[in-house]
Amino acid sequence: MTAARNVLVTGGAGRLARFTIDYLLERNYQVSAFDVVSPDPEHFPKGVRFIKGNLTSLEDNMRAIHISGADAIVHLGAITHDTTLQPGRVRIQRMPEDETMRVNAMGTYYLMDAARRFHVKTIVAASTYYVLGLGFRISGRPFQVDYLPIDEEHPLRPEDSYSLSKLINEETLKAFGLAYGIRTVAFRLNGVDYPFQREMYKYNITPEARPDHVGGPIGTTHQYIDPRDAAQAFTLALEATNLDLFEAFYLHTDSRHWEDTRTVVERHWPDLKEMAARLEGTEGLITCRKLREKLGYEPQYSWRNPRDDF
Repeated sequence: MTAARNVLVTGGAGRLARFTIDYLLERNYQVSAFDVVSPDPEHFPKGVRFIKGNLTSLEDNMRAIHISGADAIVHLGAITHDTTLQPGRVRIQRMPEDETMRVNAMGTYYLMDAARRFHVKTIVAASTYYVLGLGFRISGRPFQVDYLPIDEEHPLRPEDSYSLSKLINEETLKAFGLAYGIRTVAFRLNGVDYPFQREMYKYNITPEARPDHVGGPIGTTHQYIDPRDAAQAFTLALEATNLDLFEAFYLHTDSRHWEDTRTVVERHWPDLKEMAARLEGTEGLITCRKLREKLGYEPQYSWRNPRDDF
C-alpha cells in the first residue's frame, strides 16, 4: 500500500474510533469521521470533520467519501453483537432480528461500492476472531480446534449472525480487491479492553481446571486487544507496501493468564493437550505471529509491563 494521508474513519463516534483518530492525528494524518450517531462536540477532537450518515445508504457513503476527500478508509462501523432470537434463550429484543446482518454485511458492501466509485485504494477494516466460530454456539456443539496455535489458515466455522456478517465482510473486501485493485486488510480483533474501564477487566488470572471440558474455547480465549495497540496496527496497514490485495490478521495485545499457555490448555481445555505440546510462552491460543512478521507490530500495552497510562 502507498502511504495515505487523508483518512475516513467509519463508526467515527465510537470508542475504538476515538483511539484510532487520536493516533492518526498524532502522526499528522488528515482525519474525517462518519457515523449514524453524532458525537459529543465537547469531547470530540478539534479539527476533525464529522459526517453524519448511514452505512446502509450508498448515497451517504458516497457523500462521506466525497466530503472527506479520503484516499484511505479505516472501517470500524458495525453492530457488535448478534441480534437474532433463539428458542430457549432469554433476551430483551432491542433491534430487528436482521439488524446485525443488514448493517454489517450491506453496510460494508455499500462502503466498498462507494470507495470504488471514488477510486479509494486502501481499506483497513475491523473484523473479529469470532469468525472462527467460537462465539455464540447456536448448535450447542463444541467449537472445533484443528491445530494450535490458531493462525490465519485455520478453518472458519461461524454460526451466529455477528460472526457470519464479519466473515461475509472479509469476502466482500476480497472481492472488491480482485475486481478493482483495492488493497484491503481485515483485522480479527480479540475483545477490546478500554483504559477508562480497566477495573472491569481481569489480568494475571488462573483459568480454572475443567477436567470434563470437551472442545475448544467458547466466547473467549483469555486474550485481549488494547485500543491503542489496535490503532497502531491499523496505521501500520495504512502505511504498508508489502501486502497482497487482501490480507487477514489476528490482532491482540496479550493473554490474561500468568502461566504459559501450554499449562493453561492442559488444565482449562484438557482435550487440546496434545495440540498444545509445541506452544511456547504466554501469547495464547491464537497467534498474531503473521502480524508481527509482516507489519512489524509490537504491542505496547500489556499488563505484564504496565506503563503509567496502562
